[in-house]
Amino acid sequence: MKIAHLISHDALNGVATSTKTLIDNQIKAGHEVMLIHPRKSWIQRQKFVGPVKMLESSFRTNPTDLRNTGYPIRDWGRTLVHAHGSRANKFLMIFTIADGAPAVMTAHTRQFQIPWRFAHAVVGLSRQTADYYIKRLLVSPARMHIVPNMFDSAALRPVSAEARSLARQKLGIRQDTFLLGSVGLIGTRKRQIDMLRILKRLLGKGIDAELMLVGGVDKSAMMPGWQGALDDPALRGKVHLVGPREDAVQLVAAMDLFLCTSIAEEAPIAPLEAMAQAIPAISTDVGNMEDLLPADRLFTVGDVDGLSKAAERFARDPQWQVEAGAADRQTVTEQLAPEAMLPQIEDIYFAALGRARDRGWKYFKNPADRWVPDKAR
Repeated sequence: MKIAHLISHDALNGVATSTKTLIDNQIKAGHEVMLIHPRKSWIQRQKFVGPVKMLESSFRTNPTDLRNTGYPIRDWGRTLVHAHGSRANKFLMIFTIADGAPAVMTAHTRQFQIPWRFAHAVVGLSRQTADYYIKRLLVSPARMHIVPNMFDSAALRPVSAEARSLARQKLGIRQDTFLLGSVGLIGTRKRQIDMLRILKRLLGKGIDAELMLVGGVDKSAMMPGWQGALDDPALRGKVHLVGPREDAVQLVAAMDLFLCTSIAEEAPIAPLEAMAQAIPAISTDVGNMEDLLPADRLFTVGDVDGLSKAAERFARDPQWQVEAGAADRQTVTEQLAPEAMLPQIEDIYFAALGRARDRGWKYFKNPADRWVPDKAR
């Protein structure tokens, strides 16, 4: 196939990293890929496993910008277009109306937007994601497909003592403290204020603990009470706000336990980056985390007491930390392997092709179960 990916996110985040993983594995499978990206975006600067045709776009939907982006996609001979991000979805809605292109959109978040109605197929990253769009009548059950983000755990190794030590040295964090950590934009959705509360409870239990948060601050969605909690004298010198970092995956090696306290997620990538390094995670019951963690490490949103008790167990039992970390790595490796996920994505693409009015490309399944275009027969 010739797959055009529209990604409107310019920063390093889960949408960008999951899209890159998808593109790399599509290239390995023999597909041709065009990547339409914003100016000076993180994904634009990445090295892919094979050739990718790059196209910069503003993702505006005025006639000039539609032509500047739409014509190259059309002339390249796209099989279908796959959008990631709100602006990309909006652009694809207009483009598929005008061009007839088979349109696939991945629901990386839950937003009430009209473009979902125009997609020939929507990838819901979890059952929670799918239910949201179906119940709000934005996507019909027939066009909603549940497939989590693929994740290549082979690209990461279990954290060694040396890697852990080096990461802590880089950040100025003591070697002997029990380090809680998380990666993500600091704001109401991620609810990092609960992480401060967990830390305070551990300190109150006499545990030498600290907290590291990797990510910028969402000034448009600040948590009520955040600054006051951060200024608590009991936490002085115990919280490390390291800001947004492109080496976030490497910094995760400094952690003993990964925290996810989010109000909502679809299929978060940051916990997987920790779990693949054999760093155990505890989480609120959001997105597809229920498929990846045992029940005794899943909690309702705001259950600081339950999260704190789980964290305390890890702090007091290093062997449990090792065993749980190894189990988490195995789960991610087995359940989210690209070789298991890619055929599911390809099935979604062919469902979209079957629903679109564009019939420029026809596909059949050969005895080897590989999809092949008619013109290659």
